[in-house]
Amino acid sequence: MGKREPVKIAKTAIVDRKARIGKGTVVWNFAQIMHDAKVGENCVIGNGVFIDRKAIIGNNVRIMSKALIYRGVEIEDDCFVGPAACFINDKNPRSHKTRDISTPKWKIGRGASIGAGALILCDVNVGKYALVGAGAVVTKDVKDHCLVAGNPARLMGHVCYCGEKLNKVRNGYYCDSCSKFIKI
Repeated sequence: MGKREPVKIAKTAIVDRKARIGKGTVVWNFAQIMHDAKVGENCVIGNGVFIDRKAIIGNNVRIMSKALIYRGVEIEDDCFVGPAACFINDKNPRSHKTRDISTPKWKIGRGASIGAGALILCDVNVGKYALVGAGAVVTKDVKDHCLVAGNPARLMGHVCYCGEKLNKVRNGYYCDSCSKFIKI
């Protein structure tokens, strides 16, 4: 059996005792992880990140400083969430009404990357190995390997497993960087 890596939690981080944190994960200063949140193994949770109750974070996920991960978000393995990215949790916000934010659901597919300052609206999914550009406002689902950017986010191309932009070829897409062929 291999050596079990301990969880490292900064002294100023707030991690509820009912949160589940996988081995080898590092939680940096001022991060907050609520009860019933699940964070996988070998993750990095950056400075000031908020992870709401019942959010699910896979293994090998990097969530950079000040990102906001609300209840209903599921992030699969090997994803990247950039600084100040936010998953918007209320479709019709009003200060005078009782909020029901229990129903929104988001799924971020394996290997996807969310750029710095991106906003992902309620009930919007991001496909496997997709890339959301910095500052994008994602208002509808993003398919596997798609590159989206802008406000609202629009399709700008397709990306490889390695993150490089793909070239359209006769029967699919080709990556000049890692020589992979992908049928999308």
